[in-house]
Amino acid sequence: MKKILLATISTFLIGGCSSTLTPDFGEMSAKYANSLEQYQINMIFQNILRSSANRPVSFLDMPTINGSGSIGITPSVSAFFSGGALPYNSSYNVIQGGLSSITPSTSLTLNNTFNFTQSSLDNALFWKGYLGELPKETVKYFSHNQIPKEVILSLVVDEITTIPADGKGTVSLINNPLRPDHDKFQQYLYKLIDDGFTAVEIKTSEKLGPPLTIEKITPRFGEKVFAMLKDSNITLKQLDHSANPLYQPVKLSDAYKLCINSDQYANYLPTKFYGVTIFCENNSEEDLNKTSAAKKRQPTLIVRIRSTNNIFEYLGQVVTAQHSEKPYLVTLPPTAQTFNNNKGSLNRNALLIVDKNNPTPAPFALIETLGNNTYSIPSENNGYSSLAVKILAQLMSLQKIPGSIPSSPSVLLK
Repeated sequence: MKKILLATISTFLIGGCSSTLTPDFGEMSAKYANSLEQYQINMIFQNILRSSANRPVSFLDMPTINGSGSIGITPSVSAFFSGGALPYNSSYNVIQGGLSSITPSTSLTLNNTFNFTQSSLDNALFWKGYLGELPKETVKYFSHNQIPKEVILSLVVDEITTIPADGKGTVSLINNPLRPDHDKFQQYLYKLIDDGFTAVEIKTSEKLGPPLTIEKITPRFGEKVFAMLKDSNITLKQLDHSANPLYQPVKLSDAYKLCINSDQYANYLPTKFYGVTIFCENNSEEDLNKTSAAKKRQPTLIVRIRSTNNIFEYLGQVVTAQHSEKPYLVTLPPTAQTFNNNKGSLNRNALLIVDKNNPTPAPFALIETLGNNTYSIPSENNGYSSLAVKILAQLMSLQKIPGSIPSSPSVLLK
């Protein structure tokens, strides 16, 4: 009987060791990715709330991640004996009694661990880009059909200033929902969008030095001057048609401009609203400065772009306006050229929806502030909330240039 028992246990142990259970690394990675996504969303949302309360913002990053996982199987056997006491007879080397049943069992142990370093982005290199005005090419990145123009321009445009031709009656409209004239800013912004206002890549020219004749250019720069100028994207522009004409060295380059991408309004807009500089077709210095008198007669439109920091401040103002004594919800109705993915839903035109001390089940983001208040962004019927957070996440990624993230190790969390 003892041999039968030992054989049974041995068979079971062998079977346990050959178990096909293995760690599911794909599932573990997916869980980490979901955790990291929620971490980034909550960090952005928390800094929006900090901006709404005029508290310092702070950003963290995870530059290093290490993960491990294991599955352990521990076999065991339990037996039930019958027939009274179980004395041991040394003469026959057997156990006296009856074996009623044997029950094999296992215990399964799962373990997965992630170690990561958490680094602060509070350094001069990061803050220099974070506080600096967004380049116009960045605005161009987001000016495509997947993002409504009224959303991206509401986020990045800080102020619109109009200067009449006579210089009198300058008007500045500031994009701040806490100001009583915010509706006028939105009306003017929507007019710009309807007129085709966007960011485009243009060719620009810059004069380099005084005009020269060919006889003076060759001795000064050498025989290979023309090949050198071509490689440097510099061209020689002929200024006259005399026997010995003058040539102006001009540097050609690509740049980005906020402008109206058509001159179909040229018959009335330059003298009534914007001025010739607003058109994307007028790029060169010669086009913009044909005569000083014509320049003085033109009205001027100045569109000021925000920094990433100012976008956090703006969304903080949106939160403050929503929870003020006279609540004001910033809404962005779709223009004729854009679309709205939230058609048919509640708050479909709202830029940002934030609930205070009333979280919905499974919110998009949930933060408990220092004042023991709970703020949340609902997962449904939240307007453009998730899109606004997504754009901010992408703008934050553009600030993470080499040197802005401290090298590992920093603070190690397990």
